[in-house]
Amino acid sequence: MDQTVFSVLAGSFIQGAESLYWLAGAAALAGLVRGFSGFGAAMIFVPLAGKLEGPEVAVPLLFLVDSLATLPITVAALRRCAWAEILPLAAGATLTIPLGVALLVTVDPLVMRWLISLLILVAVAALAAGWRLRRQLPLLGTAAVGALAGITGGAASLSGPPLVLFWLGSRSEAARMRDNIYAIFGVLGVVAGTSLWLNGLLSFAVLREALVLLPVYALAILVGARLFPHASESLYRRVALLLCGLAALAALPLWERI
Repeated sequence: MDQTVFSVLAGSFIQGAESLYWLAGAAALAGLVRGFSGFGAAMIFVPLAGKLEGPEVAVPLLFLVDSLATLPITVAALRRCAWAEILPLAAGATLTIPLGVALLVTVDPLVMRWLISLLILVAVAALAAGWRLRRQLPLLGTAAVGALAGITGGAASLSGPPLVLFWLGSRSEAARMRDNIYAIFGVLGVVAGTSLWLNGLLSFAVLREALVLLPVYALAILVGARLFPHASESLYRRVALLLCGLAALAALPLWERI
């Protein structure tokens, strides 16, 4: 074989291996966080994988890996969750995701990201200062929280923090919160998967890559899930608040200028 051709092929193989190692590392960290808290995987995996393969690959890749790896936990959570909250939240989010996408198209995306990130940071600060809901929200109030999550998800890919902050502001125990988070993400995952499929993003190439990363992600999920029972209520709340804050900070357009 020609030496030049061999060098090109060898270089491509090494570059591909390095990319796979980075993806596996991102999947391991994302899975650990997801297994422990119930959310936060997208905040870690999508930016890192998006740098290597673009968001149009990173988002469906995480969807497939996460759906397969968390299926047993999600099914169990669906039996234990508070459906009285899950259904109105899911309905509100499903209805307003198109509105969020429309805002993304029509409004300056930098303005939207600033507004949504700062709104989430204010909510994180209020909860960190000890604010809590004094009584359970009525049905329409719960649906409104879901609607807000749909808007923030469609406009800035930040649907998780409003939902998590809603439960952190309640009197729910950590185990119930975690079950609710897995359940709502499982329900909304059906909507997300349908959207990805209709837009042609769930390709065979993405599925093949997802199957390669699945063992790493699934093992990290298992480790995170094993750590959860050993965490106190206060520790879980602090970790969840920290993840919401980090997600909002990471979405700030400020970092694009650095």
